[in-house]
Amino acid sequence: MKSLLIIGGNSDIGFELAKKFIVDNYKIILASRNIEDLKIKKNILNKMNAECEVYYFDIEQHATHKSFLDNLSNKPEIIVISAGYLEKEEINFNKIININYLSLLNFIETFISKKDLFDNLKSIIGISSLAGERGKERLNVYSSAKAGFSNYLDGLRQRLFKKNKKVITVKPGFVKTKMTKDLQLNPLLIITPEKIAGKIYRDFQKNKL
Repeated sequence: MKSLLIIGGNSDIGFELAKKFIVDNYKIILASRNIEDLKIKKNILNKMNAECEVYYFDIEQHATHKSFLDNLSNKPEIIVISAGYLEKEEINFNKIININYLSLLNFIETFISKKDLFDNLKSIIGISSLAGERGKERLNVYSSAKAGFSNYLDGLRQRLFKKNKKVITVKPGFVKTKMTKDLQLNPLLIITPEKIAGKIYRDFQKNKL
């Protein structure tokens, strides 16, 4: 059975994207630190006639990445990297950089180093941000971490091109999510998770990405 692994399964964009892919009979694998919220999401997907599994996974714990992958019951064809962390007033610099860049890079590199998983892989979808396109006075550390992640995905796309693996970088602007709820954003510039997930899915199906 085709399967889709979402790292950051509790993220609003990741979960909305899961709903799109169940139409194509993908088994959904959700991974995140908050297992109780994942179970709620699993129940929602089950009611939509989707097969879903949930796993506890702390992206910051690099030493656990390999064992997490070893314990997956299915080899995913698609990975969605939707984990992220943002602070209104940036204080925890290491955490911001670790979650938005270093941990994501480590996870992907660990995944593609495992031959059985890599052979089955077709696409990696990385959720980055327009914030990484230029430095910001506010969210300065966050924007620099996103710039690093986007740059990494660009290089990875070149590395995997000859292996017939797609690497897709998604750079949303402001999205109405749990992560941005404390920011004062212009409502005219905000897109919903449902809309961004729909666009990602449609473009994916049309092979535009």
